[in-house]
Amino acid sequence: MRVTCPHCQQKAVITSSNQLSPAVKDLYCQCMNTEQCGASFVFVLAFKHDLNPPHHSTRQLAVSLIRSLPAEERRLLQGDLFN
Repeated sequence: MRVTCPHCQQKAVITSSNQLSPAVKDLYCQCMNTEQCGASFVFVLAFKHDLNPPHHSTRQLAVSLIRSLPAEERRLLQGDLFN
């Protein structure tokens, strides 16, 4: 992962981190441009959203939706799947 200083846009390094939750982490950073900047700052690294959900989640959702259908609708869907 590349970190860029938000002040001078030069390379920065992550010096430490703090896990705030399973999906959020603070990254403590130091600008490598020590002569002209030398800033220290914190970036937040966070999970935002899935582009493709895990297979087990998709399967559970499909089963839940199918089970919520009336019996006749399930039979029609089953016919569509196997024909």
